[in-house]
This record gives sequence, C-alpha cells and structure tokens, in this order.
Amino acid sequence: MLVLAAPVFGQKNILNKTSVLFVGYDPAKALPEIKRMAPGMMSAKDFIAQYPSRMPAFKELLSRYFSTVKTIDCRDWKPEDSQGYDVTVFDFPTSILEPEKREKLESGKIENIPARYLPDNFDKPVIFIANTADVMGRKIGLKLDWLCLCLDADAHHVNANHAIFKGQLEKVNPTLEQKKTPEGIFHYSTGANVPKEIPMWRVQKTSYSENKGARVGLVARGNRFAESPDTETISSGVCLKDVGAVALGRHGNFFLWGFGASPLDMTDEAKKVFVNAVAYMKQFDGKIPIARKFNDRMATTDDVIEIIANATKEKYNDYVKEIQSSNSNRAVRGKLIKDKKAAGQALTPEEEAIFPYIDRVQEVDTYEQYLKKRMGNLSNKFGNDASAFRKYLTENLKYVYCNPAGSFEYSIDEDVKHVGISNHDVKLLEKCVTMLAANDQPELASRVLKRYTNENFISANDWRNWLSQNRSKLFFTETGGYKFMINTYSK
Repeated sequence: MLVLAAPVFGQKNILNKTSVLFVGYDPAKALPEIKRMAPGMMSAKDFIAQYPSRMPAFKELLSRYFSTVKTIDCRDWKPEDSQGYDVTVFDFPTSILEPEKREKLESGKIENIPARYLPDNFDKPVIFIANTADVMGRKIGLKLDWLCLCLDADAHHVNANHAIFKGQLEKVNPTLEQKKTPEGIFHYSTGANVPKEIPMWRVQKTSYSENKGARVGLVARGNRFAESPDTETISSGVCLKDVGAVALGRHGNFFLWGFGASPLDMTDEAKKVFVNAVAYMKQFDGKIPIARKFNDRMATTDDVIEIIANATKEKYNDYVKEIQSSNSNRAVRGKLIKDKKAAGQALTPEEEAIFPYIDRVQEVDTYEQYLKKRMGNLSNKFGNDASAFRKYLTENLKYVYCNPAGSFEYSIDEDVKHVGISNHDVKLLEKCVTMLAANDQPELASRVLKRYTNENFISANDWRNWLSQNRSKLFFTETGGYKFMINTYSK
C-alpha cells in the first residue's frame, strides 16, 4: 500500500518538486521470512533491529527536501508503480518477476540465468542502495555489479566537483581526512603509486569492521566502467578490492549508492549528498543504458594488464604469503569456534555457516601451476617463460580480444593483428571497408567488421554508408560486447 508522506513541521525551505518513491520494507507489515541471511545480506538480528526504523528514516530525510515522497513495501512494488514518480529509490530487492533458471547450452555448458526484477526497458530514474543494485540489475545488464560486498564507511578518490556535491539542494564541500590506505589496494598493479595514506570522506558514522550490526555496502567493478557515454564514476570506497572499485556511480538511468547505512547512521554531509543524488537523477528519465554488461565474469584489457603485472616470481611469492596467512588466520578462528561449541556455547549464525569448513586448508600452487592459471590458453605457447609471456602480451595488447561470453577468457585476434590497427580504433573499421571494396582479403575484412559491430552488411557500399552516418557517434565498449556501438544519447 502506498503511504503519503506527512508534511514536515516547520519546513522553511521551498520543497523541490521532484517526486520520489521509496521502496523498502514497510515496518507496518510483517517481517519477511529469514532463512540463512536476512535481506541485504544482513544477519537476522541486525535486520530485525533496523526493521522498525529504516523506511521511516529515509522517508523523513527525503520529505525534508521533496514535495512528494511516497513509500511502498518492496514485496508489493510493481514496475508500473514507478511511472508516476521522477525517481525511485530501491533499498531492498522487490518481488521476482521471472525466477532464476539454469539452461544447458549446445556446448553442454550449464548457464545460470539470473532472476528478473525489472523489465529490460525500465526507463525511470533509479537509486539502488548497496547490493540491491546487483540483485535487481544483473538480468538487465547493468554495470552496477557485485565486485565485493565489503564496502565500509569511507569514500576515497572522490570527485568533489560532481553535481551530487554541488547540487541545487545542498552544496557540500566534503570533509576529507588523511587515513591509512586500504591494504587491498596494494594487491593490484593499479595501487603501485597510491600513497600509504589518502584523503577520505566519511559517509557512515558506523564502520561494519568495528560494528557487525552495520549493513555492509557494495562496490562494483571499475574495470572499463566509464568506457561508454552512459556511465560515470564518482568515488571509490574502503573495501578489499582495487582503487578503481566503484562505490558511487551511474549507468544510464540507474545510480549506485553503494553504502548500506540508513539516514540514522549517515553523516550529515552524506545525507545532503544523498538527496542531491536523488535530485540529480531526475534528468535521466528515459536514458536507458546503451552498452549493457550481461557477463560480470568477462575479461577486460584492464584484467589482462593485471595478468601481465602478476606473471612474475615476486608476485608469486606475495601470493604464497597471502595464502599461508589466510590459512593461519582460518586455523586460529576455527579453533575458537570449535572451543566455543565444545563448551556448549551457542554459535552465531555466521559461525554456524562456516563451521563445516573451518578445517579446510587452501592449497598453495607451485610456481608452474600459478603461471599456468594466469597464462590461460597461452600457457601451451610459453610454458614457464614468464618473461616471454609478458613481452608477447604487452606488444600485442591492442589486438587482445576478450570473450564477452567467457569467464575471464582472452586471446590475440590474429585477424586484427594482420590488419595492424587496434581493435579499439574506428580506423580498423575504415580499413576493413576499404579492403572489402578492393576485394583485398574480403573474408578477413568481413569477419572483423561483423565481430566488432552489431551489423551484418554484405556489400562494402552498405558498410561505408553505415560508417559514414554513424562514425562521429561510435564508441568502443569492452564490457558491452567488445564492439563499436552507437551513442544514442548524441544528437
């Protein structure tokens, strides 16, 4: 049932006319069934503790700024409910429109088809909170995917000049404090030049690493995130991943607010930035994503660069230390849990979940095994010669082809290498059209044109006309299918 927000007593400012629909759990309704984990990947205890206050807190905050704020329980929401509102905020996933399923492909491989929560053409502006972005966006190809449910309380590498800080509702100069750089950043080549301390902006009062009751936030994959004109990154955040992991970002009409706190635990600055983000998203009504990412396990050239950097003895030694440390920490924790159970003490739900696995030890690969996993198919070519492998990939990086349907699969496109132009450069298409017209290796030219576009023309004349009409609007996307696509936003 929709509930009209009550007027805010003593409101002095003129309310913004953006209409907002907040979708979450209505505390007036019964708790959802909680199995192993509660919604939002929270513990049952913490979810139940927040249940009475979370939706009212968001409603109160939004009602301070917007003239129309309504709420609906996520179990009752339907796509048509958002049509009368400028922006919809999804705090938790809604009811499933189509269930998850498994399909067997012709190759014999089993493919998992994610559940559907939204129509492909859902074009109303949206703000997703934390892991709701991945759950509801995976089926429709959003880049707001699940790299890690490990986002803590601080943002870093913040674009403080973005409109959500300079917005019309509240102008915020984020308070930045020098803090220790998250250790995970240094495990990636992208962290090589990151200082040991970096400026950070506090978004939440409570850190989940300090207080297990806080809802954990989500970061999306930053690799090639901003390659298309329908995306923008605004900040990363403290997590276990690389410096480019996305905590605040947009893909088309969908915005990721990766932090998990309710307004009751947001800092004053964060509350202002959140309402600015709501107002900001209004302008993206109808701006559905252009380049959709349907496989979050596909490789990118960023991943290939990381593979090159990791194919060394030094990185192998770091890997060994990390596995040994992990095994040691697991053994210590496992003993504590075993002793607790032996003493007849009740285990937490988290401890119960990991109890069957506490004696497992992660095997340490040999150097040869380590290299083979990183080289993939190229291990047959280079064996244990890491230096030759790194040289080969570096020299051929502009010809790398990452399989959009594969699991971190990459290869060197020999067709493109033969032409001698990067597969990210529109000049490749021009060259292939010229080759086709001159009957110069027409089969190769046609293969390349069809592989790197969504078109299927036969004649050189048709290819030339298409390229002439669209050249200024073309952009290359890796995660959107490793193709040149047309920027439909461009006039």
